[in-house]
Amino acid sequence: MVHRSHSHSHRDVGQFDQWAPRYERHWMQRVVFDPIQSTLLALASEQVPQPRSILEGIDAAPKMVEQAISLVPPGAPIHFQQATAEALPFADGQFDLVFSTMTFHHWADQKKGVTEVARVLAPNGRWLLADFVGQGLVRRVTQLLRLHRFFDRKGLDSFIAEAGLVVVAERPSRWLGKSVPVLAIKKVERAMGIEPT
Repeated sequence: MVHRSHSHSHRDVGQFDQWAPRYERHWMQRVVFDPIQSTLLALASEQVPQPRSILEGIDAAPKMVEQAISLVPPGAPIHFQQATAEALPFADGQFDLVFSTMTFHHWADQKKGVTEVARVLAPNGRWLLADFVGQGLVRRVTQLLRLHRFFDRKGLDSFIAEAGLVVVAERPSRWLGKSVPVLAIKKVERAMGIEPT
């Protein structure tokens, strides 16, 4: 079963609502997002070959949800639900795979969102994260513009570690390479009876 839950920072919601009718036909879909998606799906299939339940996409714009629903054939095992990354309306450990494709930098509260992803991720599940990671030109631009929702790899590793997560695999995306890597992230395994200090 695939659940599609959508969430962004409030400032971005209106922009995505306006973009919704043209989203699938936009040139960026073909040139940027499709290559990233293919890398993400390939890594996901390596990490979790037979997922039972998938949470795909993060976007709070109502019209984006409506547009997605209109593109899916009736009876497909996909449930669409508007939600935010910071308050996912799902049970603990529900998903074998969680996908975040070029949305992480839009999350209003990334710390809370990561905590929620960790909560809904199954013990052996994977969070597949594809987004800008500060490296080379990307790092210089984000520093120059003082953009706080973008991390370099070291910073991202430290950030997700606070939620009990760790990167276990990485693939550079086509065209954008390591500036937009696809990361496979899982829960840190804890020894029986030993709690983190």
